[in-house]
Amino acid sequence: MGDTDYKWYVLFPNHHEGLKLNQELKVRGIQCTIAPTPRAASTSCGISLIVMEVDLPVINEIINDLEVKIEKTVKLPVKKNWQYKSC
Repeated sequence: MGDTDYKWYVLFPNHHEGLKLNQELKVRGIQCTIAPTPRAASTSCGISLIVMEVDLPVINEIINDLEVKIEKTVKLPVKKNWQYKSC
């Protein structure tokens, strides 16, 4: 059970808010990756940021300071041996 890897995602109500936070994190040297919002986290089609767990306290401060609107922050298991399935 202990060998499951996780990623932290910050979800947004729209692209603008996601890009706003992404820009600020890059300026401050905080690692993040823009990614599609995983279906396991939300049914809305949008972007999310993958962030490091260790950075979450600082990221939450930035979100509050800049009044970035987020939907939520979620921790999801990394899919291993994922394969594309055609319809």
